[in-house]
This record gives sequence, C-alpha cells and structure tokens, in this order.
Amino acid sequence: MNPARLPLLWFLIPLIAGIVVGRIFPTNLSLLFYTISLAFCFGSYFLRKTTWPLFISISLFLAGSGYLTDVTQNNTIHSDLPVREAKITFKIDRLFQSTFNQLSGLGEIVSTDTHLPELEGAKVYISLNIPDELNLKSDPRIGSQIQAVGIFAPLESNVSQNGFQSYLKNSGISGIFNRGKVLSISKPPSSWRNWLNNLLTSANSALTHQIESDSPAARSYRAMLLGLKSELSEQQKTIFLQSGALHLFAISGLHIGVIATCGHALFLCFRIPRAWIPLPNLLLITVFVFMTGGAPSALRALLMIACFYLCQFSNRQSASINALVLSATICLILNPLQLFQAGFQMSYITVASILLFGVPIGKRLCDRWKPFEEIPKDLWSLRQKATNAIGRFTISSFAISLAAFLSSSALSIIYFNTLSTIGVLLNLILLPLASLAIISGFLSLAFSIIGIGPIISLFNHAAILILSLMHGILQAFSQVNGTHLTFENPPMQPLFVLLSVLLIGLLFGYSRLWQFKLRWLLLFPLAYTGACIFTASVA
Repeated sequence: MNPARLPLLWFLIPLIAGIVVGRIFPTNLSLLFYTISLAFCFGSYFLRKTTWPLFISISLFLAGSGYLTDVTQNNTIHSDLPVREAKITFKIDRLFQSTFNQLSGLGEIVSTDTHLPELEGAKVYISLNIPDELNLKSDPRIGSQIQAVGIFAPLESNVSQNGFQSYLKNSGISGIFNRGKVLSISKPPSSWRNWLNNLLTSANSALTHQIESDSPAARSYRAMLLGLKSELSEQQKTIFLQSGALHLFAISGLHIGVIATCGHALFLCFRIPRAWIPLPNLLLITVFVFMTGGAPSALRALLMIACFYLCQFSNRQSASINALVLSATICLILNPLQLFQAGFQMSYITVASILLFGVPIGKRLCDRWKPFEEIPKDLWSLRQKATNAIGRFTISSFAISLAAFLSSSALSIIYFNTLSTIGVLLNLILLPLASLAIISGFLSLAFSIIGIGPIISLFNHAAILILSLMHGILQAFSQVNGTHLTFENPPMQPLFVLLSVLLIGLLFGYSRLWQFKLRWLLLFPLAYTGACIFTASVA
C-alpha cells in the first residue's frame, strides 16, 4: 500500500516559505515580486512535466513574500499615530467579556470626532468600563455599535513574537482603545446578527437548565460548549494551562469535529441520503460557529470540515490530509498573518502530526495487538470481544495523544513557557471525557429546540458529572510535583527550527509508511521532546 499523494503541498510549502521570508526580510518591492511571480506561473505552462513544479513553487514563494508585505503595511498604517484621547463609535466584531461592568473584545472604528478621520476603519482591541449609572437597555453584543470615550494607542511596529500585542498584530489589529468608558449603544446589531445573539442567549439558558450555574463545572460547561472563556476563573485557567488541557475550553477542531459527527448522525436519523448530508451539516456547523462569536479557531475548523467534504467528493486523494493542506492554503490566502498566530500553528501542526504520525502508528501498533489469537474470532465471547475493542481503542488513543503532544511541545514552550510532562497520559483520559461532555451539550441544545425539559436536564447533569470528574483529575494531578515544567524566556528560533525538523521527519516517515523498527519509532518522540526541553533550558 502506497502513502497518499499530497500534491497541494507544492502550493502550501512555497507559500509558507515566502510568507516567512517576507516577515524576516520586509521589502517594498511587492509589485516586482508579483510581476516575476506571474512570469514564472505562465512560464510553467510551457515547460516539461518534470520542471513545471519548480516554476510554480518559485511563483508562489514570490507571491507569498509580496502579499505578506502588502498586508503588513496595511495593518501598520496607524502605527505612527500618537497616543491620544478620542471619542469614537465602534462596532463589536468579537466579544471577550461584557459582564461585571467591563467590556472587552475586538472591533472596528466606524466614526470618530471630526479631527480624527484617520482612525476611521481601524480595527482595535477594546477594554472599557461600563458605568453603573449608564443603565443600558441591553448588554453590548456582537454587531452592536458602541459610542465610547477613551485612549487610543497604536500597536508598535516591532512587538515581541509571543506576547498579547503580537497576537493582536497578527489578527490585523491596529491599536488598543482602553482607559475609558462606554457612553451609549448607538446602534443595535443587524437582524441576522441579532438572531444569532438571541440563539446564543437561548443556548446559554438551555445549558444552565436546572443546574447550579455558578459552580466551577457549570462555568467550564459553558466555556467548552459556547467558547465563553471569561466564565473560567483564574485558578481554572492556571490548572488547565499547566496540564495542557486549556485547548479543551476553546471552540476548536475537537468541538467542531464532535459536533459535525453528531450532526451527521442526527441527519442519518432523519433518513436524509448520505450524499446530501454535508449540506445541512455544514449549515448547522456554520450557525454554531457564528453563534459562538466566530473565533478564528472555530472558523479554521469549519473550513477544515468543508475542505474534507470537498476532497471526499472528489474521490481523487486521501480526504483528511489533503483537506488539511487545502484549508491551510485558503487561510493563508485570506490572511497570511495567521501563519504567525499560536492558534493557527497549534491547530494545523497538531492535526498534521495526528494524521501523519498518530493514525499510521496507531494502526501499526493495533496490528500487533492480537489477544486470543489461538481462538477464531467467530468463537469469541462477549468478554473477549470487549477486551479486543478496548485494547485497540486504548492503543489508537495513545498514538493520537502522543502525536498531539509531540507537535505541541515546542509551541507550548514558546507561547506559554510551560510543558506538561503528563500531557500524553492526561489526554488519554480527558479527550474521551471532553468528547462525551460535548456530545451531552449538543443533545441538550438539540432537545431544547423542542422544549423537552427533563431530557435537557438529564444531559446537562451528565455533562456536569463528566466535567466534575475532569476537574477532580486535573486538581489531583496539579498537587503532584513535576507534572509540568516552566521555562523563562525560551529561545524561539531554535525551537522553531526543531519544529521544522519534526515536520520534515513526519513527512519523511509518512512517505515510507513508518516501516521502521518499533524501537526507533518509540525513541523518535522521546528524542524530540528531550531536544525541546534541553534547548529551552540552556537559554
């Protein structure tokens, strides 16, 4: 059996290389790059079969470098403005918090005072107070236009690569608007956005039906299902971060994957033909993603699902890995700065590691799992069948958990200065539990549509029980010394080099179907993790 061909890598790798070079060596020659890129692209049409991929790669490399330069210049157009007090009206695009008299999120400036026209259209991070005496008729929501007064501070052109300002810069944000207060809600959301906001309110109400809404498990439940990270306490965030489980409480690939699977099963129950299921399922996922605020990680997961269905229908190549490459290419075409976001890197590198390493290794290890080999399978008892199934599930889960830990170890050190030493084992327990909690939440929301209160309460309590168990496990491990390593100012460049070497190694191993001796396959992740820890420790 040959490995699946990955022709889209001819597009993605040169594009990424061009974006990286454009970031390291900024230039004002983007027009020249575009011209040469087009020349190479058209020239490849007349070349031999063995030569045209090189010309296409050079074309995409130059296009990526020039495109990154243009986008960066557009996003730093306000960087030379002085810090100033301003009275502005902005539209909320993403909402982080709108409770406890505090409003924070991302938005776009719609209008300003007459002497500040240069701020119109700027995308800003907002952190403002909501005065008690304001008595707003409704809470600020996504899509609302807010009039406020505060201090506008442009982002610096050079910021640290792993700080909050770097996240804002790579998200296309021009400045920070804070140290001020909300004056009024000048315009409500559009009817479409208001429908989504009301849907979110109804979902929040359904997930708190007949449960104690202020308990830690209930807060985690809403954070996990609706992406409301503000519901988590600082203690919860610390425990989840140190154990490597914080990703479970952001709308990401795990959530969208589980919901896509639940939606697929739901539409099968409605007897919808399999060929038509992707259409209503994508619509369901899209509504869920935008209802929960349209976080970048959720949008990337939605794009992955859409590309998976597209590749599956083509019947040309392996759907999963090519769908991943296609979705990454589309993301970078839409915004090349995403390449430098921690979320983008963790999403795509982790999933790539699972598909290139975790799944093949899991299959190979499962082939070695042969309990009751001397007994024909047709004669197995129920206990023997259960033993075989549990063993294969555990082995596959361990391989996937190992692959995810392997790819995220360097990124965890770079962006969070910490590394969970028990992440592989914890994920074996937490990922299935988190999936069950998400399934319970999905069923609770599904039955809330038809208003069957007892069933809604049943699934809510099931999810709370699961999350309470997860909390207990994490708190127990947090009391044990050595469950995580902390690093101060780890070197970014050497760690990114190690990460690049890992990806090359994964592609090489995948191309050989991992036909190596088992001891080398087990030493490979240990050696890589040890190299990451050593590199971060000697800085």
